[in-house]
Amino acid sequence: MEEYDDIFSSLARAPLHCQVKHSIDLTLGASLPSEPIYRCSVLENHEIKRQIQELLQKGYIHPSSSPYGSPIALVQKKDGTWRLCIDYRALKKIIVQNRYPIPQIDDILDQLKGGKYFSKIELKSGYHQVPIKPSDVWKTTFKAKEGLFKWLVMPFGSMNALATFMRLMDNILRPFTNSFVVVYLDGILIFSQSWEEHLHHI
Repeated sequence: MEEYDDIFSSLARAPLHCQVKHSIDLTLGASLPSEPIYRCSVLENHEIKRQIQELLQKGYIHPSSSPYGSPIALVQKKDGTWRLCIDYRALKKIIVQNRYPIPQIDDILDQLKGGKYFSKIELKSGYHQVPIKPSDVWKTTFKAKEGLFKWLVMPFGSMNALATFMRLMDNILRPFTNSFVVVYLDGILIFSQSWEEHLHHI
């Protein structure tokens, strides 16, 4: 990764082209909710402002003028850092569910029969590599004291995000799945019967 730092660092920007785009289809006649901003402490507001600025710099979000907006909250992770969470519960109630199949763990394990060498790859910020369909961007608007912002890439917690991401991974890795690759969301497992074959597969 250090040798190809110029390539990996370029992945920190919003994707311009992607074969799969996240769509947000609403039930017919549904009206979009607009929820009030949650009360936060001074410390939390400072952290929210910092994270919003970082997302703006990466091009993941843009200012919005949508009549709709979901509130945000901070959730502390095990390592003490904070995750910015958008409360899309009201929006999820009016979104049409995507029925794209998510793999069953037992089926994945069955495919590994005969494998002796294994390598695991986990994608970093995988969701943020999936753009939102341009006509649906305004539906992702969230509210903060700094204003309204909309996502250009798929946010965590978005309805149907798992289905969209699984479809993307299946499309990309289809030539290799059921042969020497199994994939579950952002986790990719490469398996082979010999070391030489494994290096080739990787």
